[in-house]
Amino acid sequence: MAGRGGWAHGMMFVGALVLGCGDDDGSATTASSSSDDGGASTSSSSTGEAVTSTGLDASTTAQTDETGPPPETCGNGMIDVGELCYFDAVALDVGMTPSDVIIVDLQGDGALDLVSADVGGDGHTVLLGDGMGGFGAPITLLGGFGTRGIAAGHIDQDAVLDLAGANPGTDYVAVYLGDGAGGFADQMPVGAGTGPRAVAVADLEGDGWGDLLVVGEASGDLTVRRGDGAGGFAPAEVHPVGLEPYDLAVGDVDDDGLIDVVVVNQGEDTMSLLRGQPGGTFADEERIVVGPGPRGVTIGDADGDDVVDVITANFDDDRMGILYGDGMGGYGQLQSYPVGKEPYAVALADLTADGVPEIIVVRRGTGEIGIYERAPLGDYDIRGVYQVPLNPLALELGDLDGDGVLDIAVACGGANVLAVLMSRP
Repeated sequence: MAGRGGWAHGMMFVGALVLGCGDDDGSATTASSSSDDGGASTSSSSTGEAVTSTGLDASTTAQTDETGPPPETCGNGMIDVGELCYFDAVALDVGMTPSDVIIVDLQGDGALDLVSADVGGDGHTVLLGDGMGGFGAPITLLGGFGTRGIAAGHIDQDAVLDLAGANPGTDYVAVYLGDGAGGFADQMPVGAGTGPRAVAVADLEGDGWGDLLVVGEASGDLTVRRGDGAGGFAPAEVHPVGLEPYDLAVGDVDDDGLIDVVVVNQGEDTMSLLRGQPGGTFADEERIVVGPGPRGVTIGDADGDDVVDVITANFDDDRMGILYGDGMGGYGQLQSYPVGKEPYAVALADLTADGVPEIIVVRRGTGEIGIYERAPLGDYDIRGVYQVPLNPLALELGDLDGDGVLDIAVACGGANVLAVLMSRP
């Protein structure tokens, strides 16, 4: 099984590492050493290389101290059904206090790249990948104040991916038009709600170019700005949601061929479901209880019935909530499972090649990633736990090294790094 790993600098581009402990927004306080709840102390050396007291080095797949036998096939070059194999996390320097991360091919070369949203850096960091797990030097994009979210999509008609970042301190989304070589034009501010925290780019009307969907934490709304295909946007369409909306997921949740939006409202323990309508508009929200203090959300088929489900990270009670779809656009009773201290973000993916997706949870309170597998009766059991640098706030999955297995990238706000866990098939 997967392991409770340490983290280390590897062969990717890195600079000096500064450890810190973050507040709720990931603000870092500099420290020379720290310890997690698992007892593994971490210190930074003069070379920036991290050393852990677990006795595990970065070339060894760390084994879990939870339950179940370890995989005996890790490192044989292929993913075997049921195995879960990852190296310890490698830290990549980005801007100050990263709060979000995406994995995307910015150059169209088949090699996936990393982009962070840096709260303390007021912008973004781009790390261009080489397709083999290595990355170039950080490229900084300046944005508005207190950047929180990042998304990618085709905003103009040049077939090159563009970026959009949410800036709550200046109440706008910064749009960066890409040049196809990993470079971007200066930010273009696009007005949104008050305190925009999360952003997505989606083609709501099927016209071939992206529209902006922005969560306004302070204004309690979802703002839609429809793109014109030339980098411009129509006036804002504002949809009320719940109190203190925090994150969103975009996709077809009711199988009608239209894009829907799910927004989690951490101020009132609910989610707002806005169902898409013909022409790219939305019906009035439906509000559904999801558990205390939801901070993260993802959608997908968790139980293999070809129906989209909703999974939330419920920060205030250390649990994840699952709403299983009923196939008719509705949801059954909320299911809730303990997942460790302060869950902040979630993802859904089949990491073990068994046809059943696992749920990956960011445990902010202990600086860990927990991987949970679905049991035959529908409950969830811990499969593996990996340590990452301090104050993890977001994660994204993608095949960074071309081995056919998903890797994991985590935005660690307390250490000013992206932590990358490379698969080891």
